[in-house]
Formats: sequence, C-alpha cells, structure tokens
Amino acid sequence: MKNKLLTLILMLSFVNLFSQNKVLTEFPKNQLPYIGGYEAYYNDFHNIIAEQNLQPCNNKNELYQFSVLITSDASIKFIKDVNEQYVEKNKCAYNLARQVAQYQKNWNPAIVDGLKENAIARFIIYPDDLFENFRNGYTPVFTAPVFNLSEKDHLGEFQKDLLSKLDLRRFDWNDIFTVETEFIINKEGKMENIILTKPSGLHEFDKMIINSYKSIRKKWKPATINGIPIDYRFKHTLRAVTDPQY
Repeated sequence: MKNKLLTLILMLSFVNLFSQNKVLTEFPKNQLPYIGGYEAYYNDFHNIIAEQNLQPCNNKNELYQFSVLITSDASIKFIKDVNEQYVEKNKCAYNLARQVAQYQKNWNPAIVDGLKENAIARFIIYPDDLFENFRNGYTPVFTAPVFNLSEKDHLGEFQKDLLSKLDLRRFDWNDIFTVETEFIINKEGKMENIILTKPSGLHEFDKMIINSYKSIRKKWKPATINGIPIDYRFKHTLRAVTDPQY
C-alpha cells in the first residue's frame, strides 16, 4: 500500500484569535496602525506615562512584543497572550503597554478595497527607552533574528531543518491540519519556551511536533534592539495537506 504524500507548507503566521469575525493578522503594507505613524505612537506613549504618573520597570531589560486588535471603528481590543511564561518574565512591560493603550486615541484602522477592516497591529515596548531615555522622533532600532547566520533565505533553511526532523510515518491524515507554534529565540540564539498556540488536537502528533522543534540544534543570530541582543518571541505555522493520490 502506498503511503499518502504529506505536502508540508511552512510559513510565518500570527494567530487569528477572532476567527468568528474577519480580522487581518497583519496590517497591509504601506499602512500605519496609528495616525502620525510609529513616531507619533511612541511620542503619545511617553506623554501618557508622564500624564498618568506611571512608574518605570525595575528590570531595565524587560521588553514586550505587544499585539492589539484595531477595529474598523478605530477602537481597540486586547488579545489574550497565551504565552504565560513570556508574559510573566516581562510583566511590567506587558502591563505598561495595556495601561497606556487605554489612553491612546489615534488608532488607525486598516483599509482594504476602500473599506475599514479589523486588523492586528504590533509594537515593541521597551520601557527603558520610554521614560528618562526618551528622545523626540523615537522608534525602536530593531533587527530581526536570523537562522544559522544564513545570508539568503534563512527561514527556508529553518523550514528545511524542521521538515527533516518530523516523523510522520505513524500518522495517516486524511484532511488538512494547521499547527501554530511560538518559541523564544534567546540572547544566545537558542530556541526555548516552545509552545503550541494552536494544537492539532491529537496528543501524540502535537508531542512529535514539539519534539521536532526542540531537536533543532542550529542557532539563530539573536534579534537586537538598539544594538543589544534581546529575547525575541517568534511565531510559526506548520500546515500539512494529505494528497489521496499517493
């Protein structure tokens, strides 16, 4: 009997937590989620800190990757962060992002085909830059992580490495499934705190997926902010499609 062919498509993706309504998981290119752009967002952030007498974080290294839903009517909804370990490690920055967001007024809905749409916006909240160290025109100087120091298509190399570690021989799927994963790329370029934010529903299969990520030994060049390596949360989607012809 021929084994069914599993075509694996690996891609970057963010979790859609509002599947009951149409939500863009990222802003369209060349559109800004805040009126005046990111400089205006961080300038308002700094001003609100002063106006509300908010306090800086004791841990100067805290950094939170803040995701917020901007609705079509220019209001916001907070998204539950399922990575409890990441939140706990950056609790002050997490709370600060949400406190300030409630006072910010210039949210800018995404536009698609002339219509306003719900869309998820993302901001890097590095509190140490937003208190005494704030400067006019500030936006974080950020560089993304790079897998295995690859100069070209480093994500393709990561996907290939992950594919080679998946053991699918024990699983006979007859449908499409999607597994969404999140992990931290730490300051040393190692992957840690690997969790499934959207499991397949089959325990043994999900366990195999987690173990496949954990078995990757090649390191990443860590992400940086202002030239300093940081712990960066990375989200990834694995989608598999069974082909009944094989």
